[in-house]
Amino acid sequence: MSSTALSRYFTLFAAAWIVVMAWKVYPQFKDTLRVDGRVVALDDYVEDACGERVGPEATGCRATKLESGRRMVAAEQAKALLLIEAPLILYAVFYLPIRLLRGAAGN
Repeated sequence: MSSTALSRYFTLFAAAWIVVMAWKVYPQFKDTLRVDGRVVALDDYVEDACGERVGPEATGCRATKLESGRRMVAAEQAKALLLIEAPLILYAVFYLPIRLLRGAAGN
């Protein structure tokens, strides 16, 4: 199998992977995070953590948990993007350098 054909098949695989994984991950992408192995909306996370507190303690708790929750959401989004783009990253890390080396050695 030629290098060009392999590249085409991998490109088709990568495109299919991106579409399928985006379809699977996107619905929970906006404002959800993973807490103790379960997917939770950011508002539910804050409510679970600070629901029984009242007064100034509740306000401080909500602000703190909202800030930490936003960081956790950003981390989940970064993981999801890495998962979605995994074939492209593998292509760039492995296949392109090998192809460039083969091209340089062939000249």
